[in-house]
This record gives sequence, structure tokens and C-alpha cells, in this order.
Amino acid sequence: MIGLLVLEDDTPAPRPAAKTASVATIASRVEVLRGLRFRSRPVPQSVSPAQARREGLEDLDRSYPEARRRADEEVLKLLGLIEPRVDLRAISASVFGEGVAGYYDPRSKRLRIVSGTTPDALSEMVLAHELTHALEDQRFGLALSEGESDDAALARLALVEGTATLVMQQYLLRYIGAEKALSGALASALETGPDLPKFLQDQLLWPYVGGMQFAQALRQQGAGTWKLVDLADRVRVPDSTEQVMHPEKWVAVETPLPVRLAVPLHDDWRRTLSGTWGEWQTNELLGGNAEAAAAGWGGDRYELWQKGAASCGSPPPCRAADVLVMRWRWDTPRDAREFETALRAAPVARVDGATVEAHGDTVTLVLAPTPALARRVAASA
Repeated sequence: MIGLLVLEDDTPAPRPAAKTASVATIASRVEVLRGLRFRSRPVPQSVSPAQARREGLEDLDRSYPEARRRADEEVLKLLGLIEPRVDLRAISASVFGEGVAGYYDPRSKRLRIVSGTTPDALSEMVLAHELTHALEDQRFGLALSEGESDDAALARLALVEGTATLVMQQYLLRYIGAEKALSGALASALETGPDLPKFLQDQLLWPYVGGMQFAQALRQQGAGTWKLVDLADRVRVPDSTEQVMHPEKWVAVETPLPVRLAVPLHDDWRRTLSGTWGEWQTNELLGGNAEAAAAGWGGDRYELWQKGAASCGSPPPCRAADVLVMRWRWDTPRDAREFETALRAAPVARVDGATVEAHGDTVTLVLAPTPALARRVAASA
């Protein structure tokens, strides 16, 4: 399910039109702005916030298995990016119920507008955003891996939400009028929505703003046309958030470098999660304002290993029975050294049982029950 945040803050709303445009008119305008035609125009249905919350959670449970969600929670808590008592499903319920103004479901092809969340002019913008999703789904198919925190899934979401946000911005400027940039509206949207941890708030907002910047860059590269965005939608979805953050790397087809891990844990240890962390989340790990240290990202791999027999108290994470291994490859040894310096200064490197090792163009972070085990894993992985 892909939706739009409620655009609410304490600044003046976009100037409402004398009469809200009909769905058919909005769809026609979206076709002109996006340069595509509907095969069939979807009919939006109004739903209550409660129904939006219910359908959002149903979709989350289908697309984001509980075991994966719990493992993701454990990683974020080990890294200090969310507090121990945060529950990702409960956070999602708050967003679906309080922070979403409309959504489109590529599985069922349903387009929903949440009632009672926005004034008429903003409802028109929301509909333009969601109709863009429906239009692109009909023309290209929207292949999303929602819920998962993997870097490639976040990059795909940025393409989908960024393109729809760009169309919505153009709609706002051409048909409604506004004195305020859309990116500023999005940035303030969550201020009156659910109370989210900073990392989750940033992760929720970035696909809209970062994705819109990516789509804008491709349009500029394509002489003001949608041809490169269409190419990305059709056959060259971004492989990484690095490509979204640095569109020239998408143009150059610079794909992530392979990263190998051979974690030396046996007996009752088992790997419960693995994936790619990515440049965007690497910057967040360093505090969210370390773009220079995160730039030069070449690739990475992370693995969470857990000891099944150990018992943990509450709240999580279970540091007595978790080993988290993260290894990054960098474009150059100089990039690796710059990142190593920033990582050693980050809070995550100062927790008990943390070690950082660097060799050539790679940097490895290990969080383990003891410093000795962390050093052994880092040296052998």
C-alpha cells in the first residue's frame, strides 16, 4: 500500500479553487503532467481513518512477516536508532490512522481517500498524487517490497513516491497555486501527526522528498521530459539509495559492490536477518548530518545472529544473545578512512561490546555480548 502523508501544519494552506475539480478533471490533468494515459481511470472511494488503519495493517501483515519485523526492530534498537519499547507495528498503525490522507494498493488496484483529513484543495492534491500511482501502475507495474528496511526496497519506494510527489508539486503550482514549496509542506507534515522516533520519521519522509529530487534530476537530464523516469519505472529501478541520492550514479549504472561476510558463530547461534544497509541509512546511523562521510559508499552487508538458548529481560534489545555484524565497502580507501573516523565517533561505537575494524576499502562494525567476542568476529568474518 502506497499513500500520502497528511499535509498539515500551522501555515496557510494552498489557496482553494472556487470549486474543487472533479475526479475526471484531476485525472486528465495528471495525464497531461505525467505524459501518460490511463488504460482505465480508477474510481476513488472515501474511507474513514479507522478503515485506513485497518487496511494498512492488513497490508503490513501480508507484506512484512512478523519474524522479519521483529528482527528489524532488534537491529534498530541495537544501533540506538529507536528506543527499546518501540513497536514497529504499533507505529505503523498510528501512521495509517493519523498520518495518511490517501493511498493506492497495487495488489487490489483500489484507490482510497481518507475522509476528514484535509481541506478541499489538499484533497485535490492528494488525489493527484494517488492517481499518479494508479497511472504508473497501469503503464509500468509498481513492484514494491513494502515494510522491509532493505536498501533496495527503500530505493524503489523513493522512485514511486518521488515521481508522484513531483507530479503533485506540478499540479499544485499549475492548478491550485501556493506560496510555499511542497518540500517544506512535507517536512512539516509530521509535526502534527503521530509522534515518531527521529529515524522512523526521517525514513517515512525521505522517499517523498529525496525521491522527488531524484525524479527532478532525471527530468533535467532528459531535457525536461519524462523519458529517463519512464526508463527507471520500466526497466531500471534504482538499485540503491546511493543512486537516488546521487542520480549521476544511476545514469552511470553504478551498482552496489558485493560484500562478503563469514561470521564464525556455530552451535546454538543462528542467523536471523541479513541485508544491505545502504548509504541513506548509513548517514542516519552517523546522526543524519554526515553526508560527506557516507558518500563514497560502495556496498555493504549486515547480519544479525541470535543465540536461541539465552534468556533476556525486558525491554529489548537482547544484547546478551545478539551479535550484529555490519561491513561496508567504500569507493576508495580514503572514503573508508573518512567513514571509519565518523563511525568511531558515533554513539553506536561506544556501547559495551562494540568494535570497529578497518582494512583497505572496508570497515566492519560488530556489536556482541562481550568486547572479546566482538573482536574475534570482526577479525574472522
